[in-house]
Amino acid sequence: MAKVRPSQSYRDRARAAADKPAALGEDIDLSTYASSTEEQPYQDDPSQLPTQAKEQMLEAGVILDDTSQRAGTFIQTDNTPVHSSSRQEGIEVMAVSHALEKYDWLSDYWWQAVAVDTDKYTANIELSQHDGYFIRALPGYKTIYPVQACLYLAKAKLAQNVHNIIIAEENSELHIITGCTTAF
Repeated sequence: MAKVRPSQSYRDRARAAADKPAALGEDIDLSTYASSTEEQPYQDDPSQLPTQAKEQMLEAGVILDDTSQRAGTFIQTDNTPVHSSSRQEGIEVMAVSHALEKYDWLSDYWWQAVAVDTDKYTANIELSQHDGYFIRALPGYKTIYPVQACLYLAKAKLAQNVHNIIIAEENSELHIITGCTTAF
């Protein structure tokens, strides 16, 4: 996966926050979760994903058998982006790793919405990132249909450490369905 150029300061801040509990909610022991799993095959046609996965995603609002009423689709299974596509001009949908390779300026957005050292959960993403999605509406483009994104867990007790970036440029409009779900 492509790395963000100014990552050393982010990594240092993340290491310092690696044990910092969140301000709200239960303190979860991250060491009880696996951080790696086998890579999944890429599917050009999301309708070819396994039936059980598609059924779970459909329950979360993600339609894969007929994407004609979606501006784009992103699916990540465990740690692997298995599908990304855009059906509308001016709308970009891709793995964040591909976006980092394509756009030098993307690092300017890295860790801007949430600080890398907010807590151990954000820190863990910087220290062990497993991709994520990049969705962007170019200036002046408005989605006719929503973009859909699903982060799907097929493996039990897996930490899916993703960094997602959504950018709606000037005078654009972007509607997104995020339907995250598991196989269990």
